[in-house]
Amino acid sequence: EDLVQELGSLIASATAIAELDVLNNFAERAVDLDYCQPELSLEPGIVIENGRHPVVEKVTPEPFVANDLCLNQQQKMLIITGPNMGGKSTYMRQTALIVLLALCGSYVPASAVKLGPIDRIFTRIGSSDDLAGGRSTFMVEMVETAAILNQAGPGALVILDEIGRGTATYDGLSIAWATLEHLHDANRCRTLFATHYHELTALADRLKGLRCA
Repeated sequence: EDLVQELGSLIASATAIAELDVLNNFAERAVDLDYCQPELSLEPGIVIENGRHPVVEKVTPEPFVANDLCLNQQQKMLIITGPNMGGKSTYMRQTALIVLLALCGSYVPASAVKLGPIDRIFTRIGSSDDLAGGRSTFMVEMVETAAILNQAGPGALVILDEIGRGTATYDGLSIAWATLEHLHDANRCRTLFATHYHELTALADRLKGLRCA
């Protein structure tokens, strides 16, 4: 009963200590891991110079090769191709992590970052099934992709990895093709799209906001 009288003060103190703990960790990581202060802008786009994956760079025995990224009004989408274990997923995930850290108020693993408004981050990465729910790996992939296509707006960042791989080759290629076109024409969001379907690179000639990487 005595403690209840001071409950408001205790909650305020706990909240302040929690905030201080987060900010202290942000500061320590920024100094210790050589992070930079991101520049937040009202101009739409994501520009990253020498971006790094904060986890991979610490656990891999090899030196991490930093990467640049530019998404703006003229270049909203990237199709990323390359061999297995060539770094496609790492490149996309590090972008999402850098954006998320910046929006949380943290410094980020890069030499420079300029970030426009991002209201949501959507990802469809990896393969998993839902056998108990009667959904195959392909069905899970399609449900998650449909959710992105129905919810992502111009302020979203979308990360898609290997859409259409869970079915026949031409069926999967058609699904990936239609997904890219819809994201470009209807959703109009910033998108990184990794694929082994090299046929999709032809879309860069038709969709003005799409580039190959």
